[in-house]
Amino acid sequence: MFLGCSKSEITEPDLDDYNLLNTQPVSDSIMKGMEGIYSVISGSTGLGSNFVCKASHHKVTFFSDKDGIFFILKFGLNTTDGSIQYSGFWRYSETPEQGKIHGQMLSTDGASQLLAGSTAAFSPGFKFGDETFKLQLSRQFSDYTKHNDFMIFGHHGVQTASNPPYAENSLLGVLNDEGYGVNGLEYDIRLTKDNVPICIHDPSINTRLCQKGPLSGAWDQYTFHFLSQYIKLIDGQELPSLEKCLEYFVDSTTLKYFWMDIKGNPDVFKYLEPIVRNAYANAVSKSRDVIIFAGLPSSDVITEFNKEPTYRHGNSAYSYAGPLPTLCEETVDKAIDNGSSFFGPRFTNGLLLEDVQRAHDNGIRVISWTLNSKALIRDYLQNGKFDGFITDYPAYVVYDYYTLF
Repeated sequence: MFLGCSKSEITEPDLDDYNLLNTQPVSDSIMKGMEGIYSVISGSTGLGSNFVCKASHHKVTFFSDKDGIFFILKFGLNTTDGSIQYSGFWRYSETPEQGKIHGQMLSTDGASQLLAGSTAAFSPGFKFGDETFKLQLSRQFSDYTKHNDFMIFGHHGVQTASNPPYAENSLLGVLNDEGYGVNGLEYDIRLTKDNVPICIHDPSINTRLCQKGPLSGAWDQYTFHFLSQYIKLIDGQELPSLEKCLEYFVDSTTLKYFWMDIKGNPDVFKYLEPIVRNAYANAVSKSRDVIIFAGLPSSDVITEFNKEPTYRHGNSAYSYAGPLPTLCEETVDKAIDNGSSFFGPRFTNGLLLEDVQRAHDNGIRVISWTLNSKALIRDYLQNGKFDGFITDYPAYVVYDYYTLF
């Protein structure tokens, strides 16, 4: 009924920052120098033998070759000895199994070169439980992966199918999901009674998404203010408005893509347009390169879209006046006809090599959804020509993408 969005328990990250006490911040741009492929050179291989390291907003993450394991780390500089200290948690992608992990990279293990902006055989060491291991950078990412902007979207956030760290379509998801390997978010959009766009998937209030409370029925029976008084998401977060999600997206992340999966309320694009335009204006003011696009999943939503031609063609009433991008899920021809920048076929339609080529010939990028099988992800990376995926398990996509190409 919910297209695979089954009821999930929340498994919050297992955090402990004790070894970051008294450390100094290190910029994201410096930590980006750590990115690459790492191998275990000593100690336990309980978390895997080879890893992809990616830097995001205030975090670095290592994605393992074993069972979708990853560990997300905060970091800081110990000014006394010049080491970089790490603290965070490890977990599996498809189960809630997780634990604390800490580590350091000594000045002699590459920290001094990293801080100076040069490349070295970086060798951070880590401890989890009673086990220790040391990694070493074996190679940097290929030129192809450095310059090919492959899109990885968190499905309603990240890991909504298996004990997610945060409620789906949530503000904490916006703030934290890029550490899980995504560069984009796919969030669902509905309208309240007073036409406030909110981020929520199901058509009516239920305990799959929300804590038990006095309200029931469709979201558009109630005003946003009224809903905010009585509704909490399953992990206690507030009901998120699209406006606030986009504010967090622009101001507090380095994510590039935000896919709004439009659920089809009447006149939805009329109320969507000012919020999206203001978010773009905010991004321009902060020199943020973002793409915020509306999904057109059905003929009904396409009809609503075409009722508001300024959404597609531009609107001089706003400081950001240019055309606003869309993604069409229906067919390549409909994507072309509606001026969409993206085509989004469901993974069950297969590789669609001819359709993907036709889309590319028309300047349209193609995103397949929702890929959760490890074997399918590898197959679609190796044999398909897609420009991105939606997934509940981005660790699989990140590891395979950066090691295959």
